[in-house]
Amino acid sequence: MMWMKVCIFLLSSATLSHGDCGGTVTGAEGTISSPGYPVSYPSRMDCTWTLPSRGGRLTLSFTDFQLERPIGMLSSRCNYDYVEVHEGDALVGRWCGENSPGTLTFGSRTAQVHMVSDSSISRRGFRLQWSLAGVAPPCGGVMDGPYGEITSPSYPLDYPSSQDCTWTIAAQGGQIIARFLDFALETGSSCQYDYLEIIANGEAPRRHCGSDLLPDISSYSDVTLHFVSDGNKQERGFQLLYSIQPVSSGGVSASGTDQSTPPSQRTTAGPVQS
Repeated sequence: MMWMKVCIFLLSSATLSHGDCGGTVTGAEGTISSPGYPVSYPSRMDCTWTLPSRGGRLTLSFTDFQLERPIGMLSSRCNYDYVEVHEGDALVGRWCGENSPGTLTFGSRTAQVHMVSDSSISRRGFRLQWSLAGVAPPCGGVMDGPYGEITSPSYPLDYPSSQDCTWTIAAQGGQIIARFLDFALETGSSCQYDYLEIIANGEAPRRHCGSDLLPDISSYSDVTLHFVSDGNKQERGFQLLYSIQPVSSGGVSASGTDQSTPPSQRTTAGPVQS
């Protein structure tokens, strides 16, 4: 029996995406489970898993949930073992017993899953599947969601050398509003080393490098971002958030912009809300 428990524990630990007790997730999808799952979780445990939304849409689906049942006057507060979920600084809820959180969806804020166990009864624990939509692939792709994030490869770590990545943000009949939150590329007098080239509003490509934060982008046509790095010096790279604002049939966007005015004369729309 002891040998069977050891085997089950090793098998379940091998499926953990982000360590036995907490950590920060990476990638676009995965699973998280309580330590030892499906064998009983340890006592006196305090674990936190952080799931950055990275500007996309984050979904958590609890597929199994069994914690110690609460009893007594404080049972409604889950006074023994519990799982809490936070969105940013706000508490979404606390769950215990077999009252599963089910499926939770978050916008552009980081989520945290926090599990606590006391010194007595332990149960099977939990398992959840998570997925992230609206985030650009590491090096190029087509962005056709209503909002999302694009970053240089490996951001916020230094981008690799010899990169050549192209992202296209599809306007889909709306207005693209994009804001740079960070920008740090190798400096060159004519951006001949590392650079980000931007094509918007059907205009000629504009090449950027250095560390000056770029202005917001507003475009009623597709936006193309072309990132190139050479074989030498690397920097932190860039981070951009975008959204697609719907445009009414009368030619006025949701922000009240009159599309009958030529793009060169329009007032730049406000930045994307982060």
